[in-house]
Amino acid sequence: MTADWLAQSMLPWILAAVMLAMGLSLEAGNFRRVARHPGRLILGLALQMLALPLLSWAVVLVLPLSPLAAAGLLLVALVPGGATSNLFTYLVRGDLALSVCLTAVTAMLVPFTLPLIMALNFRLLGLSAAEFSLPYWTVVGQLVLVTLAPALAGMGVRRLLGSRHADALLPAIRRLTGIAMISIVLALFAAYFDRLPAFASLETAAVLVLCCMAMLLGDRVARRAGLPEPSVRSITVEVGVQNAGVAMMVAFAILHNPALGVVPLLYGLMMNVPAFGWVFWQVRRTRTGVSGYTDEKVGETSE
Repeated sequence: MTADWLAQSMLPWILAAVMLAMGLSLEAGNFRRVARHPGRLILGLALQMLALPLLSWAVVLVLPLSPLAAAGLLLVALVPGGATSNLFTYLVRGDLALSVCLTAVTAMLVPFTLPLIMALNFRLLGLSAAEFSLPYWTVVGQLVLVTLAPALAGMGVRRLLGSRHADALLPAIRRLTGIAMISIVLALFAAYFDRLPAFASLETAAVLVLCCMAMLLGDRVARRAGLPEPSVRSITVEVGVQNAGVAMMVAFAILHNPALGVVPLLYGLMMNVPAFGWVFWQVRRTRTGVSGYTDEKVGETSE
């Protein structure tokens, strides 16, 4: 009973609060700065919306995962980035405006793309059509209410309050929503612990491989495209760090299938290992001058 209440009631509300906080940090100026270099946004979207799902299929085909575990991994690859990706971008002094815009745009697109692509994935994996049926408009409506609507509401609140007042509130709101998100992931982990595989498992390996390969893909492609260092770092994070909360909500609250949520739950915990490792490495490179990255203003799109 406690596990169901956490997954089906608390998780959507906390996820909505996180998206509201993200919206509170957005204003038209963010989009105008990124619009000066649309190629960066298009490249980031293509990697996250197209290349990442294909990469997750490659992991599924290489590792002998069960159909449910494979479905959970594919689900993770279809959700948007989240506040965590913006945080990692900030820590490595990446292009925060680009990161936030990529998160915002994918959050606006995913409610409409996820139900279609995930339904196809279920069929390709041979999962029961009855048990894993995703009623398109129902799922769209629930995802819009939990992701898109709060983000737009946050932007509206920022406009009403003014940038100065909103920025004054943001640190406390981000701290509270961050603590709430970590708490719900840990609470779900404890509630479903008996259903989780051992950490030395194929599921854990799949999560770590996907995260590492996705970050490597984002970094290599962005560098080959000739993007400046801050944009490379932002795209690396956005491709490699997904919003596990949305994937868990689909599994637990929409499909009412805890088994499908096992891999997203593992991802929510394990993605921090390669992500923080990469952050530490990048910070060291920047401090020692290895990267050649000059100190540009965080939050601005480099010219």
